[in-house]
Amino acid sequence: MAKGFPGADSSNPVSASAGGQSMIELATGVFGQAPLFWGRYFTSPTTGGTVEYNHLDENNILAKNNIKLLPIARQTTHVAGSSAQGSSDATDNVDDLIQTLGINFLVSQGNQFLMFLDVEGSSDTEPSLSVAYYEGWAQTLVEHSKDSTNGRVTILPCVYGRQGDTTTWNALTTAAQHGIQCSGAWVARYFFEGCEMPEWDDQIVMPAVSLPCSVLLWQYQENCARGMIDANQTNPNVDIKTLFLSKLVVPPMIA
Repeated sequence: MAKGFPGADSSNPVSASAGGQSMIELATGVFGQAPLFWGRYFTSPTTGGTVEYNHLDENNILAKNNIKLLPIARQTTHVAGSSAQGSSDATDNVDDLIQTLGINFLVSQGNQFLMFLDVEGSSDTEPSLSVAYYEGWAQTLVEHSKDSTNGRVTILPCVYGRQGDTTTWNALTTAAQHGIQCSGAWVARYFFEGCEMPEWDDQIVMPAVSLPCSVLLWQYQENCARGMIDANQTNPNVDIKTLFLSKLVVPPMIA
């Protein structure tokens, strides 16, 4: 078995600090190297608060450290909803990401980029994914990103969920049978104690459901580095550069 590349995600801005250390320093202490990517949340262009990615505060920190931004669509209370709800949320997610990074910058980096839908699947207020919601969200994510950039940028739908959330994974599989795209899965399972990166193990990571897309990431522990980050690694058994890293960007510097 092997290990993948390390990455962090957080509900705190990358510009935050704790115990006299920056977020980058804290994450580096966990992994023994700077993370290759950092997951942050995108809801809509008008959403505020520290959980939401703020390019004015965070772009330069990620850029200076050559860390790619991993966009997470955050509307966890909605994901069991209707196709119309999914479509409306996807429109906001696309507008948020494109306005944050800029069309010209995205085009200079490529033409396809990933966005992961946050599905917690742990309670009534953080439900599992419905087929209808995913179909509306995934279709609109692709179509609206193309429409709003004259076909120059396509945002590809991916899903984050718990390894044991079979309702979510079954919904994803059913949607794929209906012709709905999935470009990757990000699986959360906290199997080991501590924040040191374990070796990748399909028997631990993979959901019981056979997925229609590759599992790209394993969130193997939460609340690391003084509780400031969750710890992840990429799947060492797939072409992670083509499927994942090439479809993320290091944000542009802001003067």
